[in-house]
Amino acid sequence: MDYMIKCTGCGNCLPCPVEIRIPEVFRIYNQYLDGCIGKAGNAYTCLEHPASECLRCGRCEKLCPEHIGISAMMLEIQEEMEEASGEREET
Repeated sequence: MDYMIKCTGCGNCLPCPVEIRIPEVFRIYNQYLDGCIGKAGNAYTCLEHPASECLRCGRCEKLCPEHIGISAMMLEIQEEMEEASGEREET
């Protein structure tokens, strides 16, 4: 199993410039990693601002007390969750 994101949900990473609710995205992704693929995929599709909207500006990473590489995680989450939720575009 992949590792879980060690986000405490403190919200120090917020507000995101594009309004991604980072702790919620991480919670959904952790559900996915824990095997709740269908539930997580459904929750991901309901997000108003999914991981794909991340600008990779790094503002959140400077504020994260857990030193999570949020920008890199958003890219990974985008790839994994869009595939799980059936949103991945064909290229």
